[in-house]
Amino acid sequence: MAEVLLEARDLKKYYPVTKGLLQRTVGYVRAIDGISFTLEKGKTLSLVGESGAGKTTAAKMILLLEKLTSGSILFEGQDIYKYSPRQLKTKYRPRVQSVQQNPWSSMNPRMRVRDIIAEPLVVNTKRTKQEIRERVLELLDNVGLAPNQADYYPHEFSGGQRQRIAVARSLALNPDLVVLDEPVSALDVSIRAQIMNLLKDLQLSRKNSYKLPLQK
Repeated sequence: MAEVLLEARDLKKYYPVTKGLLQRTVGYVRAIDGISFTLEKGKTLSLVGESGAGKTTAAKMILLLEKLTSGSILFEGQDIYKYSPRQLKTKYRPRVQSVQQNPWSSMNPRMRVRDIIAEPLVVNTKRTKQEIRERVLELLDNVGLAPNQADYYPHEFSGGQRQRIAVARSLALNPDLVVLDEPVSALDVSIRAQIMNLLKDLQLSRKNSYKLPLQK
């Protein structure tokens, strides 16, 4: 039996609806109202639903970008909302990365690709500049881009290429879990299969897990 990497138990996320000058709460929008799921190591879990169903909200709670109203999220059996700031920095955030939906807005246009991909390594590791450079070139090769493209800026790439860069950045720290928020919905139909096949091939070689919110 495969080992469980991530488990969500009865997740709820309510947003208050306010009214008047005093911003009195008059009700709640139930973005997520009691969902549970498990994700095994090396596997892929997809959340499927219509726009506004709460898929992105669930992803944001896993990434700690949104606080849950109630419920719990367990990572390797431990509640991530009970981690100390140090535990989050060392045991959780480096092991859980993301690829955003829009490849046009998820990158700093003033940064070269080498710096975009290297950023997680600079922030979370003590690698030398040479080690980081070698790792960036390795990641570019993994996603089918040329070494000389490390010196380019994001605007010099197509949408599909930019999403490959986003994938490379998400894999820089060899994470156990990659949360992908509709990673191909902003791309041309002809490019979508390329990115999904790339993700599948990388998963087979790296044994990481994916969580994908997908629109129905």
